Amino acid sequence: MSNLIGIEKVKLEKLFGMDGGYVLDFTNRTFQEFVFEHTGLDIFAAKYDYGSGSKANRLRAFWQKESNYIIGKLLLGMLEYWKANKRLRMIEINLADQALYEECRKIGDCLKNDTIVEDIDAIQPNTEDRDFAVLAKSLRESIAKNEPEVALDRLHTFVVKYVRQLCDKHCISYDRSKALHSLFGEYIKYLKKNNLIESEMTERI
Repeated sequence: MSNLIGIEKVKLEKLFGMDGGYVLDFTNRTFQEFVFEHTGLDIFAAKYDYGSGSKANRLRAFWQKESNYIIGKLLLGMLEYWKANKRLRMIEINLADQALYEECRKIGDCLKNDTIVEDIDAIQPNTEDRDFAVLAKSLRESIAKNEPEVALDRLHTFVVKYVRQLCDKHCISYDRSKALHSLFGEYIKYLKKNNLIESEMTERI
């Protein structure tokens, strides 16, 4: 659930033209595609069924059910779409609309910056392997969506793959059936043997 408050929702609904059940100029298909592109979620999933099931009501349900980070990410995408649409149609943005846009932008920025884990973007693969990159992205999204069980499972897989890459990089042989702590132990032995650990504290960290 997000921290969006009533007045913020009013501002967003006004900018996105949600009074009649619509959201900007999206059709059902383009709205579904847009939300999925920015969040990886299906806005037409059953959990977003609310009221009449219109696009506007589905977006309201999305605001209720998803995390600040995910909602902020979607809002910022929608705000850029709103501005780009005005430019493409050569519609001048008046001062009132520009002010409302800026207020909504602040709302989106605030929500997106409210991550569950600090420096979440530091979770990056240490190789250009595509599968590893997909795993890292999936892990970050699980954390952002506040899915601890899924995130922990993916984090374990990520760390195992990460440490294996370190071992491969330094030509450290290892048994692929080894548990993570044993695998990391092999890497520590290599560092100690080559005098790459500066102190006992470094080893413990």
